[in-house]
Amino acid sequence: MNPVAVLTWDNGEQVAVYGRTVFGRDPFGGPCATVVVRDETLSLSRTHFEIGGEHPEVWLADRWSRNGTVLVREGVRTALRPGERVALRPGDRLELGDRTATVSGPA
Repeated sequence: MNPVAVLTWDNGEQVAVYGRTVFGRDPFGGPCATVVVRDETLSLSRTHFEIGGEHPEVWLADRWSRNGTVLVREGVRTALRPGERVALRPGDRLELGDRTATVSGPA
């Protein structure tokens, strides 16, 4: 099974996303997968954002995080509204508190 997206974090760590997945310092995702993101500055919320969908239609939604989620596409920064899904594209960069991640397509 190929991932729907791969996130490459600012520290070089890569995380493959295979379906609906919630990310944060101590995320609660209910019935979906969760990924713990290390953040010593505590700028990420416990449950910060969610990725879902099926290739080629992959989306991201901020999960009412304290410091918000910013999508950077082709140099344009867009602060996401909590709970609203936005389509992800390869090359998008996410600003999540003091952390960043770059989106790439399926492997």
